[in-house]
Amino acid sequence: MKAKSRIFILILLIILCPLLVDALGIGISPGTVSFDKMLKGGYAERTVKISTNSEETLIARFDVNGDMAQWIRFEPESKKFNISLSEPYELKIIIEVPEDARNDIYTGTIDFVGEGFGDISGRAGGFVNPAVRLMMSTTVSDEQIKSCNSGAFSFQDIEVGFPLELSMLVKNTGNVRINPLIIYDIWDQSQEKIIMSGEFRYPEVLPTTERRITRSIPNELEIGQYWANVSTDECGASSLLTFSVVERGAIADKGILEMIKIKTWASVYEPIEVNAIFRNDGSRTVYAKFKGDIKIDNRIVKVIETEEVAVSSNERQEFITYFTPEFPGRYIVSGRVIYNQKLTYEKAAVLNITPAEAGETSIIPLIIYIIIIITIIFLIRKIIMTKNKRKRFGF
Repeated sequence: MKAKSRIFILILLIILCPLLVDALGIGISPGTVSFDKMLKGGYAERTVKISTNSEETLIARFDVNGDMAQWIRFEPESKKFNISLSEPYELKIIIEVPEDARNDIYTGTIDFVGEGFGDISGRAGGFVNPAVRLMMSTTVSDEQIKSCNSGAFSFQDIEVGFPLELSMLVKNTGNVRINPLIIYDIWDQSQEKIIMSGEFRYPEVLPTTERRITRSIPNELEIGQYWANVSTDECGASSLLTFSVVERGAIADKGILEMIKIKTWASVYEPIEVNAIFRNDGSRTVYAKFKGDIKIDNRIVKVIETEEVAVSSNERQEFITYFTPEFPGRYIVSGRVIYNQKLTYEKAAVLNITPAEAGETSIIPLIIYIIIIITIIFLIRKIIMTKNKRKRFGF
């Protein structure tokens, strides 16, 4: 009888326990981050992706610990964020080593912890906080490493009288800041005569980062086809390009604001990412910026205007800003992209903000707990009574 009772209790717990917890998980990629051979006063960054198997929006946070904790900052800055199966979260980890740091190996951790679902604040029990830990290490040394890669060189076709546009990408693979020298020679169609030559310093590129730029070059070339040789000895790269100068009006700029991407529901004082996605469908680089506003009850609460950036042909550009609502209500985010003195059609998105108050507490998990406790007490009492009965009758 005693063995049967134990088996019964075990089966009952196995059946009821899955009702009390949500089978949630949080993952991170990569699982470790190392910053090797950093200089005193040096800079480095890495981007990690946090994901979950939850289809619902999960509220999560992270905490930093260890020797490196005071050297690290993040983009976005908020230590609370939302993730779901369809929308993982990307976090940029930036480390800046102090000038007075000693040469050594330093370690640290970042713990990512799920706190609950966006619509179950105040939920009683029934939630096991999923967590994952990112291991970090940094080696500080005096060894300077100057190394870079460059590529994606491009001269766009251009209308006569307009500046030439040279685009390129430089990635800093060393541990010191660089601004490599870019050299270009422009030849005639038969590649027999150099018509133009020049050089310029690339804007500063921080260690572990990459930077794409478009440089405007004064243009007095006549209509026709040309060849260009572009090189950067510091990064050990060169490329032979061709482009054409065409008559005025032959190139038409065409840009589209695809959408304003923003979450639909959030709480007051929660940082909200506003992402305007622009696509350049034209045949040349355009200079674009997003301009718009955020309204509640037809009253503007924030004006948005981003910095102007170069967007290459057939590329997308995300204009990201952040907004922290202070009042609940229905917000309208709208705006358009200005590119090469042209405007896209206006787009808009709706943001619903709820008060940051605890909701009603669910009593279902509490009832299940009570049923389990009563069942266990009843079974234990029955076992004791059976045992006493056996002693009384001498079994």
